[in-house]
Amino acid sequence: MSVIPATSLSDMTTEPGSAVIGDNNASRFVEILLEFSRHRTLTAAQITKITGIPASAVYRHLTTLVNSGFVAQTKRRGQYSAGPESLRLAANFHQESMVKGRITEQLLQLSEDTEELAAYLVVSGVEALCVEAIEGPQMLRCSYSPGRSQPLHKGASALVLLAHLGVVEQQDVIGSLDLGDPATAALQQEIQLVRDRGFALSYGAVDAGVWGVSFPVIDDGGRLLGAVSTMAPAERAVRREKHLIASTRDAALALAHEGKELP
Repeated sequence: MSVIPATSLSDMTTEPGSAVIGDNNASRFVEILLEFSRHRTLTAAQITKITGIPASAVYRHLTTLVNSGFVAQTKRRGQYSAGPESLRLAANFHQESMVKGRITEQLLQLSEDTEELAAYLVVSGVEALCVEAIEGPQMLRCSYSPGRSQPLHKGASALVLLAHLGVVEQQDVIGSLDLGDPATAALQQEIQLVRDRGFALSYGAVDAGVWGVSFPVIDDGGRLLGAVSTMAPAERAVRREKHLIASTRDAALALAHEGKELP
């Protein structure tokens, strides 16, 4: 992780009774960073419009944020999203605030029932962020571990999250992927299939030879909280697919009923 240049925060003060952020430059830096907790993607022009910060200052601070890993440039020219360091902060927050409670309990139960890897993921910007994963008795080499993320369209976990976003949020994410017309149309068809079916399946979409199933966790008010996933080697899953799907569904439903108590 790169260190934020001292010039960005040079006038901060920690004297008793004083504000933590003491100068206008540092205040703007934090204000821009906070906008990425409220919006999945932003352009410099949008940040200027929202915050009133001059465009020259926005570009200067975006350069620092990109270099430090807190903000990343998307595939769409001129557009930015939360970066890998922001995702790690989110992962730490989720691990401390909710993973060590009922989510971990449900994943432990799911992994014990299926003897496979169980994971919980959330939407973070244009990524599917894994906040907890419980290994089964048979180790599985895959890309899902706490703090790691995948694009929000690859694999069952990402697809089920993308499919259950609000229409505007979903369109923003799809637009940021810059896939081209044929691939975008195919993705939209896949999203519709996931919504109709209520869950997502994948075979080798993220890791070769790995089968996955994922169900959304949606609270009583219709709010998408996250996704519960089970992953297994394809040759092992094909013989137990119905059981793996049913167990994953039950874990997601159990967490949905507890949704009011989750952040």
